Amino acid sequence: MMFLLRAAFWLAVVSFFVPQDFAGEAMDLPFNTAETRIDASGKVSEWCAENEVICEAGEEAARLGSFLGEMAMTRIGAAIEDHQERQTAASAPTTTPTPARAKS
Repeated sequence: MMFLLRAAFWLAVVSFFVPQDFAGEAMDLPFNTAETRIDASGKVSEWCAENEVICEAGEEAARLGSFLGEMAMTRIGAAIEDHQERQTAASAPTTTPTPARAKS
């Protein structure tokens, strides 16, 4: 905890003494983000007609995500069932008879 307090203190001290133009001038992006966004009022199908490659990649990613999600759920369910079976088997009393001792 003390490490975090010291780190925050020294970060504040250093940031106080850093000049305002330390990072340099603002960068100009090579594209206009307003042109690449999907218009919320337009239909997605119209946008996908113009950008088929992007939509196909999105559909493939969705299929892969669905497959991985189903596989994970199956494995998690099997692991939970296996764990529950082990717990019930460990807590169940043993019914095997113990051998009687011979009296001398």
